[in-house]
Amino acid sequence: MSICQQDRRRSFLERLRGNDEDALLNETRKKYCCGVINVEPVLLLITISTGLFATSQQLFTYWARCVELAGEMYPDETNVSSRCALIAADNDTRLQDLVEKDISNARIWLQVAGSLPTILIAPLVGTWSDRSGRKLPLIFSMAGFIFYSIFYLIATLMYERTNIYYWFYASEIVMGFCGGASSLFATMLAIVTDDCRHQLNPGSTMVPLRIGVASAIQSFGGLIGTFVVSLLAVPAIKSIEQHAQSYTHCAFIQCIFMVAALIYTILYVKETHHPQNEPYTTAARFGGYVVRSESETSSEAANRNGGCGKAKGLIDSLIEVMCEPRPGWTRFCLNLSIFFIFVEFLALDAGLLFLLVKRHPFYWTDTQFSIYNVVKGFFFSFGMILGPLLLVKANILGKDSLLIITGSVFSAISFLMLSVATTSNEIYATAFMALFVGVIAPGFRSFLPRMVPKEQTARLLTLIGIVLAFCPIVSALIFNNIFNATIDWWPGFAFLVAGAVQSIAAIGQGVIHHLMKPQWKLDRELREHRRRLGLEENFDEQQQEIVHVQQPGSEERSVSNTAVGSDFQDEDTNHLVT
Repeated sequence: MSICQQDRRRSFLERLRGNDEDALLNETRKKYCCGVINVEPVLLLITISTGLFATSQQLFTYWARCVELAGEMYPDETNVSSRCALIAADNDTRLQDLVEKDISNARIWLQVAGSLPTILIAPLVGTWSDRSGRKLPLIFSMAGFIFYSIFYLIATLMYERTNIYYWFYASEIVMGFCGGASSLFATMLAIVTDDCRHQLNPGSTMVPLRIGVASAIQSFGGLIGTFVVSLLAVPAIKSIEQHAQSYTHCAFIQCIFMVAALIYTILYVKETHHPQNEPYTTAARFGGYVVRSESETSSEAANRNGGCGKAKGLIDSLIEVMCEPRPGWTRFCLNLSIFFIFVEFLALDAGLLFLLVKRHPFYWTDTQFSIYNVVKGFFFSFGMILGPLLLVKANILGKDSLLIITGSVFSAISFLMLSVATTSNEIYATAFMALFVGVIAPGFRSFLPRMVPKEQTARLLTLIGIVLAFCPIVSALIFNNIFNATIDWWPGFAFLVAGAVQSIAAIGQGVIHHLMKPQWKLDRELREHRRRLGLEENFDEQQQEIVHVQQPGSEERSVSNTAVGSDFQDEDTNHLVT
């Protein structure tokens, strides 16, 4: 470290401990903090909308396809809707089998139509977010979701005259070219991560409560949306007309919530990432002063060399997150964690469960399925908050990793139970197990950003979004085909395979936990060393959500999120890093 840097750092510490502490604290908070609430209301509004859509679309697709296929199977009948209303009581299962296979096959191509443009556009949105701020990319992704909602509303109005798949394909493609749901949620979660980045500091073992709350809001919003669907649902046996109108009502409410989220974002969401004021680089920051790395300089040069150079720069910026040298096993575990996210979410598809409970011996109505989703969503949301809270006082390393392992184990158990379920009570038992499965989300959202610096957060979340965009394609190809092949002799066999996949994810996270433990111990030693040198205030972990002061634009680094060979490894800490 140069003499100039030492003098600047000493001056900052003197200001911090001197009479200007309050002024500096207020200045820092005013310029770089966004208060307790920022993007969370938007997250709630959007997840309510997605909760409405996720539940009602499955029900509507089943009804609309049944009406159209019944018209083709029984062309002489004038009222095929009544046959669909009584499909569960019909001893002839040919129509039911035809509808379920049609939906199962169509889902494969719908996932492809939505995922391919998402895979192309999501990296651009993620890089845009890291280089220009979070708000505009969020609005851009939100616009795609609004068009998606409008197309779904049109489908519910015209299903008797037009094949609904036309509108579904259009909505998937438009939303994909706006970055898809992965970019939308990745940008919102990047804002939340920015706001609580100070809790992901060197040696900290805490899972920030705000990340848990944001995860719970996401699940709770979906719960509200599902509950609204259950309130609006009208059994087809009671009134076919009102039954069809209930889907239109759900789609209309979904559009209202999306428009409200867009308006709130434009008016009230504050920017949390200021690249022009926070010139982060892959050469880690110490005391708030930066030395730019050669890799960043070449990347910026590539962006000035026309379209091909810009495209190459965008790709390089994503590859940089995965390939940048990091101490110990950190880089390997980061990439392995991204892979296990793919494995973890590969089997999380509620579409097959809906097809399963519509069959013998369950014969669930739309209302029953909605109530199940409400119960499951409630326990899932509660688990997202309860899990991190239970570990707040525990003095153990890798709390977030333990949450992931716990959730994966219970997820595997619930899938295995679904595979052999013969009664509705056994299906509902898996809803109660969502209390433990829910801890996966806050675990991953705390575990992964801890491995990278702030300027790589959105790109990391974008990479995860791309991985999740592949999940529906691969999941549909594997599990939908398994379901179609085993529908006659064991419809639950696909869930048995899903349980095995979840078990692999749990074992893999256990391996990651073992490999990262020495690095976490080293991070803790580094943090204690910095405290002894007076470079870090000795706040208790649980208090850091309330008070944290550092130089504006600066970020604390741990061994894990610092590039190997960076200027952060100075004479004060080099003996700990090496």
